[in-house]
Amino acid sequence: MSPQRQSVNHNKTTQTSMLIQGREVQVIIRSMKRKSLRLGVTEKGEIEVKVPFYCPRYEVSGFLSKHTAWLEQRLTQFELKQKTQLQQLQYLGKCYRFQRSEQKSRSPVLIDDVCYYPQSWHEEDLISKIELWQRGQAKVVFQELIDQWWPHFYQGALIGRPVLRVKKMRSRWGSLSSKGYINLNMKLMEFDPAIIEMVVVHELCHSHYFDHSANFYRLMAEKLPNYKEIETQLRQIEKGCAY
Repeated sequence: MSPQRQSVNHNKTTQTSMLIQGREVQVIIRSMKRKSLRLGVTEKGEIEVKVPFYCPRYEVSGFLSKHTAWLEQRLTQFELKQKTQLQQLQYLGKCYRFQRSEQKSRSPVLIDDVCYYPQSWHEEDLISKIELWQRGQAKVVFQELIDQWWPHFYQGALIGRPVLRVKKMRSRWGSLSSKGYINLNMKLMEFDPAIIEMVVVHELCHSHYFDHSANFYRLMAEKLPNYKEIETQLRQIEKGCAY
């Protein structure tokens, strides 16, 4: 990607490519209202860089060059994850290897360390089928936690009972809107239930404070005294995420 003295167009997505580990990798450049440049790898293995409006192209090029080693690491993690996804399932902090079921079933069955998937599922569709199943499981698990914890928050809350939305998110584990929607990342279903609970409690604390003020963290500590320990576990997991 050669430096050019031109600006990324206002409110526009452009594409280019760069060489990483001897191969050409797609780069998506998204201009938006922000102060700094942010780099990531998408679920398709593309490099994505978010930049401020009118950011010069040579600055984007320099930013990518500066972080080449980081990108190499992330792309290696991405490729490993792609291979692993075809072999095993990460679910609620445990690892299950895939095996086609000999019994008639409509959904996966988890026994010991094996995920038995339905006979009717073809291997080429396995990942998409598993994701669809996981989304359904996420709705159940997340809603149960919201139902369990909301009685501890509703008095004095700035919103009504939150409405769950399960999403795929790359930069957040969850969020709570002033309109009362609690958005939770489907990827949380890979983690230990204690981590999922901590994220839910964190978002419900926002029903009283929409910032991360001292009052917010006092409420967090009151509701979940060991939250810092669990947050540390999540930060360690984040370091190994490809996106």
